[in-house]
Amino acid sequence: MFTRFKGESMRKLFNIMTVLLLSTMLFACISERNYSPLLRAEPERNSELTRAPRTLRLFYDALPDVAQSSLKLVGPSGEHELRGLHTMAADDLMIEIMDPVTTGDYSVEWRAVVGDDPTVYSGHFNFSVRGN
Repeated sequence: MFTRFKGESMRKLFNIMTVLLLSTMLFACISERNYSPLLRAEPERNSELTRAPRTLRLFYDALPDVAQSSLKLVGPSGEHELRGLHTMAADDLMIEIMDPVTTGDYSVEWRAVVGDDPTVYSGHFNFSVRGN
């Protein structure tokens, strides 16, 4: 009878350890998904501007790989033409906005491979342009 009790206890302990291990792994995956290398942007995220920007500049926690990165600007009239994605060697991506930016709400969509990490990160943020 003692052997049976010991086997049941070991099975319960194994089940508890399995649940704890799986919970820890799940938490790590969820935490990892919330990570973003984007530190700040110009225009600032969720800002309201009185002057239309001529460029977009996004700052990351390490130097982005320009060849594997992209920026997209969508406004009231649709997607804007952008030109010249480059870095200023300050862990950033910068691009010129070719179309006129008018009054309205805008969304910046970004994709970037940053530093030595091969992960392709992506995200978006909004800003608005209001008249004087």
